[in-house]
Formats: sequence, C-alpha cells, structure tokens
Amino acid sequence: MAPPPRTEEEAFLDQLATFHEARGTAFDREPKVSGRPVKLLELYKTVLREGGYDVLSAERMRWRQLAKEFGLGHHHEAAMTFQLKTIYYKYLTAYEIKYHWGEEPPPPEILENLTAKGGDVRKRTLDNFNVPGSRETGLLVDGVESAEDEQKTPRTKSTIEAEEAGSGGRYPTRQLRQDPKRTQLFQPDLGSTRRMFSRATNSPQASPTPQQHQQSSSIDPRNTNFTLDKYQPRQPMAMALRPVVTPGNNAEIFRQRVAAARANAFPKSALEPQQALKHVPGVVMRGPNIYIRCLYGLRSEIREEQEFALHHLVKVSFERGDKYKFEGFPQLAESLLEKALEISTLIHGIKWTVSYEEDAGLQDGDVLNGSFGTEGLYERVQNLPVLADTDFLEPAEFSHKLVKLNEAALVIRNMLMLEENAFFLSKFSLLRDFLIIAINLPQQERLVEYRQYVLDIAEQITKFWELESTSPIYLSLLKNLTSEDRGVVLSSARAIARIGMESPRPNRLTNIPLPTIRTLASYLLLDSDDEIMLASLDLLYQYTALPENMTLMLTSESTVLRHIIPRLVSLLLHNAQAQEVKLKVKEGQRMAPSTIIPVVPDELYNQLLLHLEPDRSTKWLRCCFEEAPNEDITQIAIWQAYQGRFQSNGPIPAADFIKNVSVTFSTAQAQVINGTNPRFIIKGIRPRRVLVNTKGEPLHQCLWQVAAQSGNEQSAQSSAGFQSCGLWHSSSKDLWKHMVKDHLSIPLMGDGKFDATAQGSYQCRWLGCTKYATTIETSARVAGLHVRLHVNNSSKATDLDTAAGKFNDMIQDDEFVRHPYVTTLQDEKNTPTGIPYMAVLVLKNLARHIIRQQQNSQLGEILVVEDLFGEVKEQLWHNFILHKTLRYELDHLMSMLYKANGERGSNLDHPRVSDGGIS
Repeated sequence: MAPPPRTEEEAFLDQLATFHEARGTAFDREPKVSGRPVKLLELYKTVLREGGYDVLSAERMRWRQLAKEFGLGHHHEAAMTFQLKTIYYKYLTAYEIKYHWGEEPPPPEILENLTAKGGDVRKRTLDNFNVPGSRETGLLVDGVESAEDEQKTPRTKSTIEAEEAGSGGRYPTRQLRQDPKRTQLFQPDLGSTRRMFSRATNSPQASPTPQQHQQSSSIDPRNTNFTLDKYQPRQPMAMALRPVVTPGNNAEIFRQRVAAARANAFPKSALEPQQALKHVPGVVMRGPNIYIRCLYGLRSEIREEQEFALHHLVKVSFERGDKYKFEGFPQLAESLLEKALEISTLIHGIKWTVSYEEDAGLQDGDVLNGSFGTEGLYERVQNLPVLADTDFLEPAEFSHKLVKLNEAALVIRNMLMLEENAFFLSKFSLLRDFLIIAINLPQQERLVEYRQYVLDIAEQITKFWELESTSPIYLSLLKNLTSEDRGVVLSSARAIARIGMESPRPNRLTNIPLPTIRTLASYLLLDSDDEIMLASLDLLYQYTALPENMTLMLTSESTVLRHIIPRLVSLLLHNAQAQEVKLKVKEGQRMAPSTIIPVVPDELYNQLLLHLEPDRSTKWLRCCFEEAPNEDITQIAIWQAYQGRFQSNGPIPAADFIKNVSVTFSTAQAQVINGTNPRFIIKGIRPRRVLVNTKGEPLHQCLWQVAAQSGNEQSAQSSAGFQSCGLWHSSSKDLWKHMVKDHLSIPLMGDGKFDATAQGSYQCRWLGCTKYATTIETSARVAGLHVRLHVNNSSKATDLDTAAGKFNDMIQDDEFVRHPYVTTLQDEKNTPTGIPYMAVLVLKNLARHIIRQQQNSQLGEILVVEDLFGEVKEQLWHNFILHKTLRYELDHLMSMLYKANGERGSNLDHPRVSDGGIS
C-alpha cells in the first residue's frame, strides 16, 4: 500500500529538519508564542513576500505589524513580537539565505547561537562581525581589569560597621555597641567617648573600609598608610578553556564545510530580476492604495484595468460611501461619467467625445461640451438611430459591456447618496448632458437596470437645480410619469418634486400636460402602494399651488376635480388608528366591608383536620380570608374564630398563629393602634364574603332569612329583624337538601327521598324573593321547584371572581363617557406627515383657488364650492370631529369653505352631532 501523500507544510518541515540536522542546530517543528502555535511555512512565505528578514528588520515597527497579522500582540506586543522574530531567526533565517537567496549562510556561532537583536545577517562573516562576549572572557583575554573596575567600590555588606575617625562622609553613621552574649554580663566600655563630628574644610582622605579584599588603595607604595604587613597578593583567577574544533571531536562541522565548498564550486544560477534591486533603498514597493488604483484604472482606457476599477468601486461606494468623496479624487467624477456615456455606443452606435473648449459641441454631432453644456442636445438625442432589437438574444460581448456600464452608473448613484458628493457633482455641466442622454434611452427591457440608476441619480441631484418648464431634463422626466414601469414613475415623480428644494426661490411646476395630471390622479386609487400615492400627492400639491394651473383645471378638467376631491377626503383616514378616551362621570357603589368571620361547614372542617399545624391554620386562613390592603381585623377576633372551631383539636398557640397570618398573606401586617384603648389589628386582610374550599372553589351559602337572635351582628345579607341562615355547602345539591329539609320541613319517605305529593303551608324566606313572601297552600313539589331556582342562582348572588379568588363587592360599577378619535402618521416632533397630511394640503389648495375663481366675475360661470365640496361635507365634518392629528388643518379648510358659503349662500350646514361625539 502506497504511503499517503504529504502536504506542502509537512514536506517543508521535513526539508527544514534535514537542513538543521546537517547544520548542527536545534529545530522545533511546532514553535509557540505565548502558548499559540506558529506555522513555519506560513511565516516563511509572509516574510519572503515582504522582502526577507533583512528588509523586515530594517523597517521600524514592521515586525510588530507582522505579529498582528498572525493574531498576536493584543497584550505585551513588544515581547510577543520579539518571540516571533526569534523563531524566524533561529529556524528560518539560514534556510532563507541558502535556498531563497542562493548564498552560504553565516555559521551558527554568529547566527543561531546569538539573539535576534539587529539585522543584516546576510553580510555577517567571522571577519567583520564581533561576537559579544562576557566580562570574564574579556578579563581572560586582557589579563588585567580595566581602570574603571578598579575604581569601583563594592557594596557594603553590613550597615552596622562604624566609620573610622576622620571620615570625610557628609553623614557619618553612629557607632553602636555590640550586643553581648546571653551568658556574658554586660561590661560598658569606659574608654569610649562620644565623638563630635565637624564638617571638614579641606579635601578629606578616603577612610579604609573593613573588607580586607578591597585594600586596593593601601597597597600603593606612594600611600602614607602603606605597610608591608597589610599587603595581600591578588588571588589567581580560573581560566575557561575551550577545546579546539577538530575532525575528531566535531566531524559534523567539517562535513558541512566540505559540502559548502562543493556547493560553491558549482556555477551559480542567474539572479532573479528582483535580486538586482536588493540593495536599492525602498526595495519593498507596495504600490498605490485601492482608491488611487481604481481612479487611474478608469483613466487608463485599458479594458482590464477599467473592469477591475469598476468592480471594486461598486463595493467601495456601497461600504464606504460616507467617506469616499469626489473632491478628494480629481478626475474621478469625469471618468465615471465618460464611462457611463458609453451606453450610446451600444444603443445608438455613437461614441460621445467630451471636450472642454468653449465652442465644443456646436457643430460636431458626437462632441459634448463639458464646460458649459451642449446646446440642442435634447433635439439631437430624439433623432438618434436605435440599433435593432428584434430578439432577446444578445452577444456575450454586448452583455459584458452592458454589465460594466451598469456598474459605472451604480457607482455614481451610490456616491451621490452622500450630500457632499451630490452638491459637488451638481456643478458639472457634463452631468446635465449625461442625464439628457440617459433618460431618453429607448424603452428596452435590457436597459431597465441602467435607467433606474440614472433616475436615482436625477432624484438626488435635481434639488440643487432650478429647472425651467422648457428644460430638457424637466421635459424628459415628465414623459416618464406616464410610463408603465412603477420604478420609473416613482423615481421620476420624486425627481420632479425635489426640483429647486435647496434653492431660495420656490419651484413652479408648470407646463404639465393635462393627461399627465389625470394619470397622477389615477395613481391615488392604488391603496396598496403608499409610495406612489405619496409621490403623486406631492406633485399634485405643488401643481395646485399655482393659480394658473388651477384656472386651467377648472376650465378644462372639471371632471378630474369631481373625482379627485372625494378620493382626497377618503385619504384623510388612510391607515388611521381608532382610539378612545374614557372619562369617569360617576363613582360606583361598594358594599360595606364585612366583619363577620364565616364558619366552615362540617365537610370542610373534616378536610382541614387531615392537615397538621401550622399547615391547618394556613389553609383555614385562605378559606375564610382574602387580601385587602385597605381593610383590617382585630387579632383577638381572628384568633377566637380559629380557636372556637378547632379548640378540641390542639390549635396552634396564639403568638404563632398571628405570625402565620403574615406568612400566609403578603399584605397582612400585625399593628398596634395607640390610643386610650390600644387596638391590636392585622392590616391587609378581611373576611371572605364567599367561603372557598382548600382548592379555591366557592361554596354555596344559604341566604334563608331566620329570626335574628339577640346579640348577633346584622350582616349585609339580612333584613330588619331577620338574619341569614349562613350555613355553607360544598354543592348546590347539598344546599337544596338543606333548604327542603330544614327550612321547608318537607318529610322524607322510607327510601330517603322527599315526599313530593305532601300538601302544606309554605313560605319562601330567601333573601330578596317576593313571589311567595306570604304563606300559601301548595304541594311540596311546587315549593321544592321554586327554591331550586334560588339554588341555581346562588353562585350569581355571591358573585365570586374565581380566577382571582376575591369577592366582587361592587353594587354599581363606575360610569364612563367614551370619546372616540383617530390618529394618523406623525414624525418625531408630533408633526403630521404622510398621505393624510398631503391629502388635506391638496384640499386646502383646491378650496383656496376655487374660492378665488368664483369671486372673479370676469371669468364668467365656473364651478363653485357647493358643486365640488357639497357631496363630501358630511365626511369632512366627520373627519373634523374625529381626526385628532389633522384637526388644525381641517379647521382651516372648513373655515375657508364656510367663508365661501356665507358669500354665495350655498348649503354647507353643520351636520347634527350626537352627544359625546366631540372629544
């Protein structure tokens, strides 16, 4: 089986390992920088691409930039950069010199064995490069220490050693006594006296130091303190010996030298062209940036360079359009326009030539005056021949050129999205000629993309121009308003509406054909297309603002006005949001708070006994009480109610019970109300009006009225002299049995069923029942069926909100008055905008000029306000009443209509408004 093929990196590492083995140097296949592995092949190619190790080292901070390209240098940039440089220096520098440059690398003694500091390694030899050695090696070579070393004073080892008398130190240290041994008695030195130090006036003599090995000044015979007994010879220093390299102890070195001599004997190959400039300053030529290359590529008229430039300019103008400006790159705008004008070569077979002479374009048919604009260009373009377009098949060369021309137009369009670029290019006369030619291209499907880019350019540029009604660009845009292409209509309408927006003089839209006005009015019927409706309203608003246009419409196109006004009124509520305001006019009535703690029935009592304390008290509290932040109950009342029911079952102590109340209900809080008689209450709970079981399901209470016992408190569910039975039952069936047996006293038969045929005197005492308020003679069946009606309505009578588990104590709800209104689109300053706002502005223009026309008696019989606005008066009043956003604009409109109504006596009366209709 053949071995698997090796990758390029593995082959490179194997070759590099063989090289270092022959060279006798260490090699690491996977070196790391701060724990990150570095690929040697990628590092080698990157350095060679930059010019090699010497070029990279000669340029300041270049290695640091290279480290960032390898993902290093986020922290400790200098350290990581030097580590990366060291890896290349030790493992790849010699390999580069030998195999890339074809030269013999320096020996390891002056390359791999040294640090990577410095550069220019290709010129290193044993003769011209000094190997930096240690201080000891220098001493062995020189035999003596330098004068500087002799004068150096070693650091004092002990700070408690006293200075000698007569020391010239400025701050002499104080002499301290030696600490005696623990077994030796202290004996003071009576001979020692305290010395008085004075500042020396003459040059002091150096005091001898306690160290005996630093008596270099005392062995000088010229010194007065020199004595023979103090002389100590200098200690001999050990010499470091290096063995001589011989074939016996290092045969590998000699083999390398023989191999190198043989390699040098062979004739060297011719140097590559780039090697001739290796010693020339600035050898690494990076070339211009992408912006400059694209600019000169366009101007070079070389097809490949122009395609490269257009391809990259599309991306640059889209991603960096906010920074890519025409004024920073001279001739860029002219080059792009000249390139985009080549569309005439494909469609008309004419190549335009741009000339900046004063009289250019006057006689020649294919010359454009780039300085002042070309006169008669609009008429000349109308007569240009169009190449045959009989089928949809195009040659590959034609399609390729059209794609590049689309890219040129797209670049101009993207760059004009920046306001500064649009203003800069608006001063070019060549741009006007380009728009005249491009907008009037024939209607062909293959030119849809190009035409759309051109119209986008016109949309961004016309706001800086003041175009007359006879301007070729204005006339060309007007023709597009009747196109069947939505994009053409939308862009053309926006371009016309923006004419002269940046000019101090208002723009006057005149010379618009009446069929075009009818087309714009028809666009208002497109409910699903807000963009084209808004563009049409913008044009109609500017058109109806001129009196001469309105005079023409009133006299020639009255039918259009009869149809457009109702449509404008309906657009006042376009995408309106209906809302309402609730105003409280009367507070609701609530039941008086209940103070009677309900008694749990036997069935619920047996369920509670199944639980131990304190869980039993918790469940009892949830069954009998509910949260009420504004209510309270006395501690003694709630404790007595619980103790009275569970006295024989070992209830929880009173203190623990009160604490458990606060744990059970989040709103409950034990408080003391100070006064003459302090009250201990629990704030935040109240007794339930409707008792619930342990699952939160409501029970059924018997509201049968019985004679009130003396001392019992009257509840809300009782009448004078009577009180409710008050017994609770888990089901309506149990309640019915209780009423039939205990209150109606209907006898039971042997099988446990009630005797329905029994005759007797029965009276219904259910709370609020008036049907059988007095005693009547009837059968038990009739009486039982009657009380069943109360059982079925018992849950409604209690009116418990089972979702919240609370009793609804509202007797009568709050009364509100609701005022409906609508709102439409507003901007961030709460100013009306959008289709409804433009519709009301057009209506105001129409009403204003119609009133003026009917006041002018010289025009004869014309349409009056009643004829045009009479059918929509109710809708206008309805919108005025409900429309909150456009209320001020509609108020102005209705004021103008009423003014005309008073002068002509037409019928525009205010409609009848129901109560609450005006908010």
